[in-house]
Amino acid sequence: MAGPGWGPPRLDGFILTERLGSGTYATVYKAYAKKDTREVVAIKCVVKKSLNKASVENLLTEIEILKGIRHPHIVQLKDFQWDGENIYLIMEFCAGGDLSRFIHTRRILPEKVTRVFMQQLVPCSSFMNGTSLTWI
Repeated sequence: MAGPGWGPPRLDGFILTERLGSGTYATVYKAYAKKDTREVVAIKCVVKKSLNKASVENLLTEIEILKGIRHPHIVQLKDFQWDGENIYLIMEFCAGGDLSRFIHTRRILPEKVTRVFMQQLVPCSSFMNGTSLTWI
């Protein structure tokens, strides 16, 4: 496997292409399934050696929560794998990027756009809390 800065890691069954973003523990890549479908996914590559006990527990919690969630406005965890160096979360690809980046690049959002986001976020929040709010 190539080191940091030398391109994406290799993962059986996928072709990792462009880097979509990175954080403290992980880098996210756009990828294509090698299967006939050539499905586009996002693969979050978490470097094992960068994880402390608390971050391992957080990652395991993230995987456990995402495995059981199916909602149209919550990114889907399709699968996860690991090797000697990384843990890979194979996620639904969202072509528009994440909400944080969208807001940051625009700085100010019109009320109409904000309303659409709220109409998606509030039901997701109530879904995650096990309630059913449909007032928006």
